[in-house]
Amino acid sequence: MSRENRAGDPFDLPPEPELGDLLRAVARHVQLAIRTHVPAAIMAYDPATQTATVVLQMLTVVRVADPLRLPPGAIPMGLPPNMTATLPPTILMRVPVVWPRTTLGYVTFPLLPGDTGELHVSDRSLEMWRLSGAPTDPGLAFTHALKDSVFHPGLHPDTMPITPPTDLTATVIEGPMVKLGALATAATSVAKAEMFLLALVQAVTAAVTVPNDGGASFKTTLLAALGAITPAQIGSLKVKVE
Repeated sequence: MSRENRAGDPFDLPPEPELGDLLRAVARHVQLAIRTHVPAAIMAYDPATQTATVVLQMLTVVRVADPLRLPPGAIPMGLPPNMTATLPPTILMRVPVVWPRTTLGYVTFPLLPGDTGELHVSDRSLEMWRLSGAPTDPGLAFTHALKDSVFHPGLHPDTMPITPPTDLTATVIEGPMVKLGALATAATSVAKAEMFLLALVQAVTAAVTVPNDGGASFKTTLLAALGAITPAQIGSLKVKVE
Protein backbone atom coordinates (compact mmCIF):
# COMPACT_ATOMS: atom_id res chain seq x y z
CA MET A 1 0.00 0.00 0.00
CA SER A 2 1.12 3.54 -0.58
CA ARG A 3 1.68 6.33 1.90
CA GLU A 4 -1.80 7.63 0.97
CA ASN A 5 -3.08 4.92 3.29
CA ARG A 6 -1.36 6.23 6.42
CA ALA A 7 -3.31 6.78 9.64
CA GLY A 8 -6.06 9.36 9.26
CA ASP A 9 -6.29 8.89 5.49
CA PRO A 10 -9.87 8.92 4.13
CA PHE A 11 -9.27 5.34 2.89
CA ASP A 12 -8.57 4.02 6.38
CA LEU A 13 -11.41 1.98 7.77
CA PRO A 14 -13.34 3.38 10.73
CA PRO A 15 -13.78 1.24 13.86
CA GLU A 16 -17.15 0.01 12.55
CA PRO A 17 -16.86 0.12 8.74
CA GLU A 18 -19.91 0.13 6.54
CA LEU A 19 -20.17 -1.38 3.07
CA GLY A 20 -19.22 1.92 1.42
CA ASP A 21 -16.06 2.11 3.55
CA LEU A 22 -15.06 -1.40 2.53
CA LEU A 23 -15.69 -0.72 -1.15
CA ARG A 24 -13.57 2.46 -1.04
CA ALA A 25 -10.74 0.58 0.65
CA VAL A 26 -10.88 -2.21 -1.94
CA ALA A 27 -10.97 0.31 -4.81
CA ARG A 28 -7.94 2.11 -3.41
CA HIS A 29 -6.08 -1.17 -3.01
CA VAL A 30 -6.78 -2.03 -6.67
CA GLN A 31 -5.66 1.42 -7.83
CA LEU A 32 -2.36 1.14 -5.97
CA ALA A 33 -1.74 -2.31 -7.46
CA ILE A 34 -2.07 -1.10 -11.07
CA ARG A 35 1.26 0.06 -12.53
CA THR A 36 1.27 1.97 -15.83
CA HIS A 37 4.20 4.42 -16.03
CA VAL A 38 7.11 4.70 -13.61
CA PRO A 39 10.31 6.82 -13.78
CA ALA A 40 13.46 4.68 -13.83
CA ALA A 41 17.23 5.03 -14.20
CA ILE A 42 19.70 2.93 -16.17
CA MET A 43 22.09 0.71 -14.21
CA ALA A 44 23.49 -1.17 -17.23
CA TYR A 45 22.65 -1.46 -20.94
CA ASP A 46 23.36 -4.37 -23.31
CA PRO A 47 23.59 -3.08 -26.91
CA ALA A 48 23.47 -6.61 -28.34
CA THR A 49 20.05 -7.43 -26.86
CA GLN A 50 18.90 -3.79 -26.55
CA THR A 51 17.82 -4.50 -22.97
CA ALA A 52 18.73 -2.76 -19.75
CA THR A 53 18.93 -3.22 -16.02
CA VAL A 54 16.96 -0.38 -14.44
CA VAL A 55 16.18 0.83 -10.95
CA LEU A 56 12.75 2.30 -10.22
CA GLN A 57 12.76 5.87 -8.96
CA MET A 58 9.54 5.51 -6.96
CA LEU A 59 10.04 3.66 -3.68
CA THR A 60 7.34 1.34 -2.40
CA VAL A 61 5.79 2.38 0.92
CA VAL A 62 3.86 -0.29 2.80
CA ARG A 63 1.63 -0.42 5.83
CA VAL A 64 3.05 -3.03 8.16
CA ALA A 65 0.24 -4.79 10.01
CA ASP A 66 2.43 -7.71 11.02
CA PRO A 67 6.22 -7.30 10.45
CA LEU A 68 6.78 -11.04 10.97
CA ARG A 69 4.90 -11.83 7.74
CA LEU A 70 7.29 -9.84 5.52
CA PRO A 71 10.56 -11.23 4.12
CA PRO A 72 13.65 -10.80 6.36
CA GLY A 73 15.31 -7.45 5.80
CA ALA A 74 12.32 -6.00 3.94
CA ILE A 75 11.65 -3.41 6.64
CA PRO A 76 13.73 -1.79 9.40
CA MET A 77 14.14 -3.86 12.54
CA GLY A 78 11.93 -3.01 15.49
CA LEU A 79 9.22 -1.23 13.48
CA PRO A 80 5.96 -1.28 15.46
CA PRO A 81 2.95 -2.98 13.86
CA ASN A 82 0.55 -0.87 11.76
CA MET A 83 3.27 1.61 10.80
CA THR A 84 4.57 2.55 7.34
CA ALA A 85 7.91 1.40 5.96
CA THR A 86 9.82 2.40 2.82
CA LEU A 87 11.16 -0.65 0.97
CA PRO A 88 14.51 -0.73 -0.90
CA PRO A 89 14.51 0.35 -4.58
CA THR A 90 13.11 -2.17 -7.06
CA ILE A 91 15.59 -3.38 -9.73
CA LEU A 92 14.42 -4.93 -13.00
CA MET A 93 16.61 -7.00 -15.34
CA ARG A 94 16.50 -7.38 -19.15
CA VAL A 95 14.00 -4.58 -19.75
CA PRO A 96 13.58 -3.85 -23.52
CA VAL A 97 14.69 -0.34 -24.51
CA VAL A 98 12.38 1.35 -27.01
CA TRP A 99 14.28 3.21 -29.76
CA PRO A 100 12.59 5.24 -32.53
CA ARG A 101 12.78 2.64 -35.30
CA THR A 102 11.16 0.91 -38.25
CA THR A 103 12.23 -2.09 -40.34
CA LEU A 104 14.57 0.08 -42.42
CA GLY A 105 15.59 2.93 -40.13
CA TYR A 106 16.35 3.78 -36.54
CA VAL A 107 17.84 6.36 -34.19
CA THR A 108 19.93 5.34 -31.19
CA PHE A 109 22.23 7.10 -28.75
CA PRO A 110 24.54 6.06 -25.92
CA LEU A 111 22.87 4.89 -22.72
CA LEU A 112 25.00 5.26 -19.60
CA PRO A 113 24.40 4.38 -15.94
CA GLY A 114 22.35 7.15 -14.37
CA ASP A 115 20.48 8.06 -17.57
CA THR A 116 16.78 8.34 -16.82
CA GLY A 117 13.57 7.56 -18.63
CA GLU A 118 10.11 6.12 -18.18
CA LEU A 119 8.95 2.54 -17.79
CA HIS A 120 5.79 1.75 -19.72
CA VAL A 121 4.06 -1.24 -18.13
CA SER A 122 2.13 -3.53 -20.47
CA ASP A 123 -1.38 -4.50 -19.43
CA ARG A 124 -0.63 -8.14 -20.38
CA SER A 125 2.46 -10.34 -20.35
CA LEU A 126 4.95 -9.51 -23.13
CA GLU A 127 6.96 -12.72 -22.86
CA MET A 128 5.28 -14.79 -25.60
CA TRP A 129 5.03 -11.87 -28.03
CA ARG A 130 8.72 -11.01 -27.58
CA LEU A 131 9.62 -14.58 -28.48
CA SER A 132 7.45 -14.75 -31.60
CA GLY A 133 6.87 -11.20 -32.85
CA ALA A 134 3.40 -12.28 -33.97
CA PRO A 135 -0.11 -11.97 -32.50
CA THR A 136 -0.20 -14.47 -29.68
CA ASP A 137 -1.99 -15.60 -26.56
CA PRO A 138 -0.14 -13.94 -23.63
CA GLY A 139 0.07 -17.35 -22.01
CA LEU A 140 0.72 -15.91 -18.55
CA ALA A 141 -1.87 -14.32 -16.30
CA PHE A 142 0.15 -11.25 -15.27
CA THR A 143 -1.56 -7.86 -15.65
CA HIS A 144 0.22 -4.52 -15.24
CA ALA A 145 3.29 -6.34 -13.90
CA LEU A 146 6.57 -4.46 -13.68
CA LYS A 147 8.30 -7.47 -15.26
CA ASP A 148 6.45 -6.63 -18.48
CA SER A 149 7.84 -3.10 -18.74
CA VAL A 150 9.68 -1.39 -21.58
CA PHE A 151 12.04 1.57 -21.08
CA HIS A 152 11.71 4.83 -23.00
CA PRO A 153 14.82 7.01 -22.53
CA GLY A 154 14.32 10.72 -22.04
CA LEU A 155 12.16 11.48 -19.02
CA HIS A 156 14.36 13.44 -16.62
CA PRO A 157 14.10 15.24 -13.27
CA ASP A 158 14.33 19.01 -13.06
CA THR A 159 17.94 18.60 -11.88
CA MET A 160 18.97 17.12 -15.27
CA PRO A 161 17.58 19.34 -18.06
CA ILE A 162 18.96 19.37 -21.61
CA THR A 163 21.79 21.93 -21.71
CA PRO A 164 21.75 24.35 -23.44
CA PRO A 165 17.95 24.68 -23.53
CA THR A 166 16.18 23.05 -26.47
CA ASP A 167 16.29 25.08 -29.69
CA LEU A 168 12.91 26.27 -30.97
CA THR A 169 14.30 27.21 -34.40
CA ALA A 170 16.08 24.02 -35.47
CA THR A 171 16.28 20.25 -35.06
CA VAL A 172 19.36 19.48 -32.95
CA ILE A 173 21.27 16.19 -32.85
CA GLU A 174 23.86 16.23 -30.08
CA GLY A 175 26.26 13.70 -28.64
CA PRO A 176 29.96 12.90 -28.18
CA MET A 177 29.92 11.49 -31.75
CA VAL A 178 27.17 11.69 -34.38
CA LYS A 179 27.16 8.97 -37.05
CA LEU A 180 25.15 9.47 -40.24
CA GLY A 181 24.64 5.82 -41.19
CA ALA A 182 25.17 2.55 -39.31
CA LEU A 183 28.39 1.84 -41.26
CA ALA A 184 29.79 5.36 -41.05
CA THR A 185 33.54 5.06 -41.79
CA ALA A 186 34.70 8.43 -43.12
CA ALA A 187 37.33 9.91 -40.82
CA THR A 188 36.34 13.13 -39.12
CA SER A 189 39.42 14.79 -40.62
CA VAL A 190 38.10 13.97 -44.12
CA ALA A 191 34.69 15.40 -43.30
CA LYS A 192 36.36 18.50 -41.94
CA ALA A 193 38.53 18.82 -45.08
CA GLU A 194 35.45 18.55 -47.29
CA MET A 195 33.73 21.33 -45.39
CA PHE A 196 36.83 23.49 -45.51
CA LEU A 197 37.14 22.93 -49.28
CA LEU A 198 33.55 24.06 -49.73
CA ALA A 199 34.23 27.19 -47.70
CA LEU A 200 37.36 27.82 -49.78
CA VAL A 201 35.44 27.52 -53.06
CA GLN A 202 32.85 29.94 -51.75
CA ALA A 203 35.61 32.40 -50.78
CA VAL A 204 37.28 32.20 -54.20
CA THR A 205 33.94 32.70 -55.96
CA ALA A 206 33.22 35.81 -53.91
CA ALA A 207 36.75 37.30 -54.16
CA VAL A 208 37.04 40.68 -55.94
CA THR A 209 39.39 41.12 -58.93
CA VAL A 210 40.83 44.44 -60.19
CA PRO A 211 42.29 44.64 -63.72
CA ASN A 212 46.08 45.21 -64.07
CA ASP A 213 46.93 45.00 -60.34
CA GLY A 214 48.72 41.67 -60.62
CA GLY A 215 46.11 39.91 -58.47
CA ALA A 216 46.85 41.94 -55.35
CA SER A 217 43.20 42.83 -54.74
CA PHE A 218 42.13 39.25 -55.37
CA LYS A 219 44.72 37.99 -52.87
CA THR A 220 43.70 40.54 -50.25
CA THR A 221 40.00 39.78 -50.61
CA LEU A 222 40.60 36.03 -50.57
CA LEU A 223 42.76 36.13 -47.43
CA ALA A 224 40.19 38.27 -45.69
CA ALA A 225 37.43 35.83 -46.62
CA LEU A 226 39.46 32.83 -45.44
CA GLY A 227 40.30 34.59 -42.19
CA ALA A 228 36.61 35.11 -41.56
CA ILE A 229 35.79 31.39 -41.84
CA THR A 230 34.71 30.14 -38.40
CA PRO A 231 35.00 26.62 -36.96
CA ALA A 232 31.22 26.32 -37.24
CA GLN A 233 31.47 26.92 -41.01
CA ILE A 234 34.22 24.35 -41.37
CA GLY A 235 32.14 21.67 -39.71
CA SER A 236 31.91 19.68 -36.51
CA LEU A 237 34.50 17.10 -35.54
CA LYS A 238 31.66 15.01 -34.09
CA VAL A 239 30.15 13.99 -37.44
CA LYS A 240 30.98 10.80 -39.30
CA VAL A 241 29.25 10.00 -42.59
CA GLU A 242 28.63 6.79 -44.49
